[in-house]
Amino acid sequence: MSFDFTEYKTHRFEIQRRLGDNTEPLIGHDVTFKVTTETTMVDAKQGVENGSKSGSVFVAGQQLSGRGRRGRSFVSAPDAGLWSTFYFIVEESQQASLVSLTAALAISDSFMELFGVVVDIKWPNDIQIDGKKISGILPDLTLRDSVFEMYLGIGINIKTPSNLPADVSTIATSIEKLGLDTPSRELLLANLSFFLERRLSQARAEPAKLIEDWKSQLVTLGKRIRLVTPGGDVTGLATDVNNFGELILELDDGSIGTYAAGDVHTLRVAD
Repeated sequence: MSFDFTEYKTHRFEIQRRLGDNTEPLIGHDVTFKVTTETTMVDAKQGVENGSKSGSVFVAGQQLSGRGRRGRSFVSAPDAGLWSTFYFIVEESQQASLVSLTAALAISDSFMELFGVVVDIKWPNDIQIDGKKISGILPDLTLRDSVFEMYLGIGINIKTPSNLPADVSTIATSIEKLGLDTPSRELLLANLSFFLERRLSQARAEPAKLIEDWKSQLVTLGKRIRLVTPGGDVTGLATDVNNFGELILELDDGSIGTYAAGDVHTLRVAD
C-alpha cells in the first residue's frame, strides 16, 4: 500500500484543465499518507497541531479504529477504499452548517465524472447506489480563536473485502462490486478534492443552489420513515428539508417536526 503524490497531482491538474480551472488548489494541495493508522481524523488533528495548513488532506491505506456517526465503527479494510480526512477553515457559520451537504455533492460529482453514475443521498449524508451504502461522511467542527476549523472524514468503498462481516455486506457495496472500473486511490482523491473545493465555493456564493442540488438527490423525501434521534424515535412522512439541511417530518400525530440529526429507517406503507 502506498500513495503516489506525483500521480495524484497529475490527475488533479488534468481534471482542472479539462474543466477550465487554472487556479492553484485550495483543497488537497498537501497529502499526508500512512499505510496503517488508528483514524485519519486523529492524524488530521495531530497534523494541524504540527503546522498543517487549511486544505490539507490525510489518507490511510487502513484504519484500525475508523468511526462513523454516533460513534459507530466504520469498516476500513486494508487497501479496500479511500479513507481520508480533509482539514480546512470555514469562513461563515452557515457554510459550516452545509459541510455535510457539500461533501455529499462532491462525492456525487466525482462518481458522475469518473463513472457516469448518479448516486442517491439518504438523509443526512449516506451515499448509496442501488440502495446500498458506498460512502460515508463524518464532519467534526471545532471553534478555535473565533475560527471555524472543519475536519471532514470521507470514506469511499473501492473494493469489497472477502472477510466483510455479513451484517455489513447486506447494506454496503463498492465500486468493484458494482462492476465499475476500479480507480486508483490517487485518481479518486484528485476528483474528490477538486469537486469538494468547487462545492465549498458554491456553499459560500450560492447556498440556496447548493441545497437545491442536494435536495434533488435525496431519496428520503416522500417516504414514511422512522427516525432514530438522540431524544427518541419518531415516525412520520419526510416532506422537506430546510435551508440548513434539517429534515422536516409530518409526524403521525399531525404535528410538524424538524430534525438536525438522526438515523433514517424507511417503513412500508402498512407500518
